[in-house]
Amino acid sequence: MKFLKIIITIVFLSCLSNSIAQVGIGTITPESSSALDVTATDKGFIAPRVSLTDVTDSTAPIDTPVEGLLVYNTNSSVTGGSGTGYYYWNGTQWSKLITATTVDDWKLEGNSGTNPATDFIGTTDAQDLVIRTNDTEKIRVESGGDVGVGITDPEHTLDVQGDFRVRGDFINQQLIGTHSSTTQSIPFTNLAFTPLTGTTNSITIPDGNGVANSGVFITGFARVFGGNLNGSNSSLGGYFMVLERDTDPTFSSAIILTYTSGTCYIETPNGGSSSSIAYGGGGHISYLDSNLTAGVTYYYRLTFVPNSQGINSGNFEVYQRDLIVVQIKR
Repeated sequence: MKFLKIIITIVFLSCLSNSIAQVGIGTITPESSSALDVTATDKGFIAPRVSLTDVTDSTAPIDTPVEGLLVYNTNSSVTGGSGTGYYYWNGTQWSKLITATTVDDWKLEGNSGTNPATDFIGTTDAQDLVIRTNDTEKIRVESGGDVGVGITDPEHTLDVQGDFRVRGDFINQQLIGTHSSTTQSIPFTNLAFTPLTGTTNSITIPDGNGVANSGVFITGFARVFGGNLNGSNSSLGGYFMVLERDTDPTFSSAIILTYTSGTCYIETPNGGSSSSIAYGGGGHISYLDSNLTAGVTYYYRLTFVPNSQGINSGNFEVYQRDLIVVQIKR
């Protein structure tokens, strides 16, 4: 008799499950759109608790999970995961259900509470970082550190394709200039080196030679007049303007970086005598000096060197003169 009651109960429940599409727990009116409706005001729902070892493991602890399967992971050190919490099988691996407090992505409106030692925008493997606008690459940070703007294969620390503008100072930039308008008289003696007063400049280099370091650009000018020169028939008053550099302020071992030349007096035959013309001359020098040593102070100056033909007395008169030294990042 007892066996018969069990059979009748099983048949009844079987018929009931086939006739009712929803199951309610804690309610006699489960939602029509649900297969299972659990209702409670002071209790919760606990999903099966399992210890996942690796989010890609499809054999243990659950063998061949169906897509959408939900579990609560109790293993805080699950490989590839984000600690304990609810995970579902997405067809290829276990994915954690995230909330606002567990999301570690960068938000569109910015993040707070970040730690620059551990939080960053970038890659953790040897791949480049690319920034796009309108789905077009604009900036690339190569895995080796070079940054390209408008270029996909930068070859320098900063490689810009196109023009750019700098507002403010360059790093380690120095701009030094000297000027003198006091007339300096220089004897006519050929190949005698006479420093031009008021043209000495010095600069200490914080960086050395090389693409990533500094160079010095020097530009100078002097105006010369030959009205006090005297010469024989067929004579010419000429000169060299020389740029010198030394690490000694007295220029005891100066080297010549470059030079220019000019004339300011000419005398030609005129019948039984000669005629002379004195005129204003000048000299302009520009030079890029990059063979430098970091921490060393370099001195620059202009030197006047007469180089005449037939001049036998008098002086060259040097008027305004300038020397400008610019140290700038290369």
